[in-house]
Amino acid sequence: MDQNTFNIGIVITLLAALISSGNMARADTFSETNNPRVESGVISGSVARSAFTLAVVDREPREAITELSNDQQHIYYFTELKGMTGQNIRHRWSYNGQPMAEIKFNVGAPRWRVWSSKTLMPDWIGKWTVSVVDELDQEVFSDSFEYVAAEKN
Repeated sequence: MDQNTFNIGIVITLLAALISSGNMARADTFSETNNPRVESGVISGSVARSAFTLAVVDREPREAITELSNDQQHIYYFTELKGMTGQNIRHRWSYNGQPMAEIKFNVGAPRWRVWSSKTLMPDWIGKWTVSVVDELDQEVFSDSFEYVAAEKN
C-alpha cells in the first residue's frame, strides 16, 4: 500500500468518525426534547416532612395531630420542602373534597419550612385535606385529618 492510499484511508476514517459523532449528538438532543418527563412538565422537589399541628414554634410543629375536635377551631399545616428553590408552591385546603383556601409560598432555599393555618367553623365536621401543589398545578403531596364533634360532658 502506498502512502497516498494510506492517507486517503485515514481521511475517510476521520470523516466517518466526525459524521458519526455529529449524528450521535443530534440523537441525544432529539431524545432529550422527546423525554416524557420534560413534556409532562414535572417539577423537581419533594415534601420531606409534614404535620398538622396546633402551633408552630421556632419554625417547627409543636406536636403532630391526625384528629381535631370542633371545640378547637384553629389548625396549622407544616411542610418541609426539599429541592424546590425558586418555585412557588401552594397549600390547598379542602373540606370533603371541596377546595376552601389556597396559600401561596415562594421557596427561597434548598430546605424550606412553611406553614399555613385555617380557622374552622364548628359545623365543618369531616375530612380535611391539604395538598401541596406546584406551579404546574400538580399535587406533590397531600395529607388529611379528621375534624370531629367534641365529646359532651
